[in-house]
Amino acid sequence: MSTATRDEADRVAGRRTVGFRPSSRSRIRILAGTLLSLFAIGAILMIFSTANKRVPVLQLVRDIPAGQQLSADDVRTVELSVDPSLEVVPAGDVGAVIGQYASVRMVAGALLQRPNLQSNSLVAPGAAVVAVVLPQGALPVGLVERSDVQLVFPIDAGAVDSAGAPAPVSGRVVGLPGTADPVTGEVSVSVEVPVEAAATVAAAAKVRLVLLAPGSAP
Repeated sequence: MSTATRDEADRVAGRRTVGFRPSSRSRIRILAGTLLSLFAIGAILMIFSTANKRVPVLQLVRDIPAGQQLSADDVRTVELSVDPSLEVVPAGDVGAVIGQYASVRMVAGALLQRPNLQSNSLVAPGAAVVAVVLPQGALPVGLVERSDVQLVFPIDAGAVDSAGAPAPVSGRVVGLPGTADPVTGEVSVSVEVPVEAAATVAAAAKVRLVLLAPGSAP
C-alpha cells in the first residue's frame, strides 16, 4: 500500500472514532431538559399517589333525623379517597362526635360531616317540639328542615265559636314527614314552637303550615 493510500485510510478511521461532541451550551440545554422531565414525572406520580390515598372516615349506617343524638351504633369506619374540601370526620375522631346532635337530617350511606353536627340539643331553651298532622297535599313546596314557618288554625265555615281561632304561631321545622298514612293520606311534620304555644298547637283540630322566607320568623 502506498503512503498516500495509507494516509487517506487513517483520516477516514479518525473521522469514524471521533463521533458527536455537543458544545457546552448544548450540554446545558440537554441537562435542563432532562431535569424538567424528571420534575414533571415526579409531579404526576405525586398527584396520582394523593388521588389514590385512602383514609379511614366515618359513614352513617342508618338515617339520623334532625335533633337526634349520635351514638356509636349509628356510624362505621370505611376507607375512601376523599375530596379534601369535604369536612368529613376521620375515624380516629369518633369519640369527639358521639353524643352530638344532628342539625339536619342525615341519610344512611352518607359520610358524616362536621357542619351537620352541633353540641347542643336542637330544641332551644324555652321551646318545644310538636307533631303537626297535615294532609299530604297541604305541604308547601320547598319545605326543608330548619325552615321558618307559621302555623294557622282555620275554622270550618259552619262552626260557631265566639272565641274565634287561636292566633298564628311561629315556628321552625325540625323534622320532615315520612311516608303518608295509607288510610288518611296524612303526614306528620315536627315543628319547634315557643313552649307557651305548644299546648295550643297540640290541641288544635286543624292546622295549616305556611312557609316563610328564611330569617323572617320572630
